[in-house]
This record gives sequence, C-alpha cells and structure tokens, in this order.
Amino acid sequence: MDKHSPQYFKHLALQLRFELSDAEAQDIANEFGVLIDQLQLLEAIDTEQVEPMVYPFDEPTSFLREDEPNQVLTPQEALKNAPAQLNGFFVTKKVVV
Repeated sequence: MDKHSPQYFKHLALQLRFELSDAEAQDIANEFGVLIDQLQLLEAIDTEQVEPMVYPFDEPTSFLREDEPNQVLTPQEALKNAPAQLNGFFVTKKVVV
C-alpha cells in the first residue's frame, strides 16, 4: 500500500477509530501531496551559510512591551459574580465522568 494513497489514509483512520469515505480519503491524499510538494520546495533552498537563530530578532526590539501586570483583580472581585464558590475558588459541576 502506497504511503500517500487514499487507502493508506483510510487504514490510518480506522486505526484511530474513525471512518473516512472514499471522497474524504482522496481529498486528504491530494492535500498531503500538495504539502509534500511544498516541503520539497523548502528543502531545495540552500541554507548552508545561514546561521541558526535562537530568537527571531537580532537586535532588542522596541515594540515588545514588558509584561507588567495592571488592573489586577483581587480574589474577591474575581469571585463576585460566581454562582458558587468555596474557599476562594469557583465551584462548578463535575464535567469528567
């Protein structure tokens, strides 16, 4: 089975416990082919002389602000409109069974 064929994606979907129609599998195979073509274009770019980057900006930037807290709510303000609270925490119905 070709690794990029619609049958491959249908088999993979069954392993992941869902079903794909033939049309959906074909669409995924087509999109995957386009993605592979785009990745091959990127791999063709010569990056031998490019230094790896740790951070996207070489120089300090002025448009990134410091993360300074402002307008901080007190616990009482945060819980003011809570329908239920206990010991300073929101109380909700159990959502995981």
